Amino acid sequence: MKIAILTGGESSEREVALASSKNVVSSLPKKYSVDIFDFPADLDKFLAQYHKYQAVVPVFHGPGGEDGLIQGFLNTLKIPFIFSDVEAQAVGMNKYLSKQLAKKIGLLVAPDIVLDKFEKIPFKSPLVIKPLAGGSSIGVAIAHSQKELDQALKQALKYSDKVLIEKYIKGQELTVPVIDKNNKTFALPVIEIRSKNKFFDYESKYDDKLVDEICPAEISSSLAKKLQFQAVKMHQALGARHISRTDFIVAGSQIYFLEINTIPGMTNNSLLPKSIRAGREDFANLLDIWIKSIIRR
Repeated sequence: MKIAILTGGESSEREVALASSKNVVSSLPKKYSVDIFDFPADLDKFLAQYHKYQAVVPVFHGPGGEDGLIQGFLNTLKIPFIFSDVEAQAVGMNKYLSKQLAKKIGLLVAPDIVLDKFEKIPFKSPLVIKPLAGGSSIGVAIAHSQKELDQALKQALKYSDKVLIEKYIKGQELTVPVIDKNNKTFALPVIEIRSKNKFFDYESKYDDKLVDEICPAEISSSLAKKLQFQAVKMHQALGARHISRTDFIVAGSQIYFLEINTIPGMTNNSLLPKSIRAGREDFANLLDIWIKSIIRR
């Protein structure tokens, strides 16, 4: 069976996507014949031969690939692909919309506001500033003063037309991958993230020396079950397919939803592979199951 892997993209997470795609290629069962297309450079090449492929594995992170655009393109070509479809990708990528969905299904979220490049707010208390669309914590900052807030807004707007500003909540950073397998949806082991930087930023995400990622997390079984329940609930409410990873902050007895990732990082240093191993799952087997599931549709 011939499989096409589409990767790269033009977002700030391009290099992460390329690294993830290498891990996917090495994990795919040998029975698959695999060709890799680096978008957008290989777009014409792919269009000239897409009919040869039985399925596509899109490995993109950030706008242009994880926001429904690539998925809509593949739907137009009528070629099946793994991971979430257009709507789930689009809502998942938009941090404000995904928080609205989380609130609707009963999850707790931090108070927030969305600003564009023409708006500013006065500093009153510590805030988290994030590009509205994006991942890998690129363009994310914590502001403890008006000067830091103004600088953070300027930086975040380099990566998105709008910025999400949230009340800063100090607590444990935890994340929960969720997978679909054989018509069942379940959560993998919870991961606790202990960054040695101010928070789990881009630098610490891809440098093992700057973070401790504990899997399974050293938390009570009751808290782990609550986190897993909420992650599965969000995965299903979003309409995610095959895989997602939901990030949380736990402060005291409160669990705050942060965001959901519809194509989580799959590099050797990423959180997902750690949780897959801890959950005694096999990434190659999961990829095989997901590909077979879309071929049969």
